[in-house]
Amino acid sequence: MNSKNGMFILGCFLIMTNACQKNPIPINEEELITTLTLSVQKNGSNTITQFSFEDIDGVGGMPATIDSLLLEKNATYQVSISLFNKAAIPIDTITNEVLEEGDMHQFFYQSIPNTTIKNFAYQAPNDINDNPIGLHFSFDTDNTPTIGKLKIILRHQPDKNGLAVYNGDITNAFGETDIEIEFPVRLIE
Repeated sequence: MNSKNGMFILGCFLIMTNACQKNPIPINEEELITTLTLSVQKNGSNTITQFSFEDIDGVGGMPATIDSLLLEKNATYQVSISLFNKAAIPIDTITNEVLEEGDMHQFFYQSIPNTTIKNFAYQAPNDINDNPIGLHFSFDTDNTPTIGKLKIILRHQPDKNGLAVYNGDITNAFGETDIEIEFPVRLIE
């Protein structure tokens, strides 16, 4: 075999080898969330109150700002979550991305202590598999004035088939945390 034929065969082999390789799977980068806003409405009321967490420059820069939730005792509340990247120009509404990629996201809620806020319930919309996303939820407050915290966690690529994950138990959810916030809560008369 002469060198021209060898080069031709080697070239064909390289082309065929590269043509048979699988295309890389695009990486879905995690969202940058600088702001989380809760729109809270007590059942039976027409008033919607907003509470926000904001950290425009991210971890390690200026301290984040976070509102305290002032809620009535012995009440039921409906809540909607909005997410933003206010570091982007124009401001990026991350809520839409979480909704579109609902099968890859789920919010989890916890009360600290667990008696301050209870009976968390996911509200529609659900993802394409009818599993909760958690952009809308409800809860009840304790029947005595107290203080505590509302922890909100957004998981990216959770195992939505994990034991009790559908009901909001984060124990078997796995995945990565996109954002985790603890809002101070005060229940009043």
